[in-house]
Amino acid sequence: MAASQTIALFDVGSTNLRATVGAPDGTFVTDVHRERTDLEGLPTQCCRLLEDLRTKPGVDGIDAVSIACAGLIDETTGVLAEIDTPDDDVVTDLRLGPTIENRFDLPVRLENDCTAAALAEWVYGAGRTADCVVHLTMGTGIGAGVVDRGHVVRGTAGHAAEVGLFPIGPPDRESSGIPGAWEAYCSGRGIAGFVADLLETESRETVLAGPEAVTARDVFDAVERGDPVADDYLERIARYNAAGLGTLVNAYNPDLVTVGGGVGATNFETILERTRPHIEEYALPAIPDIQPTRLGDEIGLYGALAPYASQGETAASRPIPTITD
Repeated sequence: MAASQTIALFDVGSTNLRATVGAPDGTFVTDVHRERTDLEGLPTQCCRLLEDLRTKPGVDGIDAVSIACAGLIDETTGVLAEIDTPDDDVVTDLRLGPTIENRFDLPVRLENDCTAAALAEWVYGAGRTADCVVHLTMGTGIGAGVVDRGHVVRGTAGHAAEVGLFPIGPPDRESSGIPGAWEAYCSGRGIAGFVADLLETESRETVLAGPEAVTARDVFDAVERGDPVADDYLERIARYNAAGLGTLVNAYNPDLVTVGGGVGATNFETILERTRPHIEEYALPAIPDIQPTRLGDEIGLYGALAPYASQGETAASRPIPTITD
């Protein structure tokens, strides 16, 4: 793709949406705009923001639109098939690609946000020197993207890296109908639910709020304050994280895992300090380098931009993944 292209970039999450205009060398032409995601009106919201991006100083036309989006997507039609809301409801069949294409006569690329994040690491981030990079997102849920020697690992229906559904714990808790799923214990929503269950069944003196109000943030804060009950709960969660990471290593054999998301990035050192001693119990291949992403909150935007990178604009001799429209 031509290096002169200018791409409108969107990173769509269940809660927040980010937008900017980028160039293939990894630079953003405009400031990153952020606002709350209007899931019900998402196609209209993106069209409004695209109209605004076209008028920004320094933007001399837009050649394409690229969207990194949470949820289940249909890459061939550009439809967001399913996305969870912050209230744990589901919105379906959002025609992002067709709506933008029909209004602006621009090509639109739609990519799952976790896969986009792995592409971002491969092209612009720490994965530039790796053979196989996994980006692990630990937020409200848990997800991953995998790039192996320049190839995106997708599976038949694009669900190859649904690592949050790895069954690593007791079947008491589930996610998306999968009993014992990793994210049912270790995601933001999972930690809150798991700890709430423990608080309901155990009578121990703790600074944690009651089962109806406890959050994942409360657990990490209580550990920092020296609360022994919260510390015990986090140790249990660490064993589940070790099982999840060990299974991830067995499945993909990466030489690099980068970690992001509201839970993973904010609490990376705490999580890894407690988890690392146990990973080898669950993993056959060598434990890879595990580090926090250095692309920050913009990783989704970099991921949306990554397929447009040209050879020579990133690390030398890096194969840029070819993703068919």
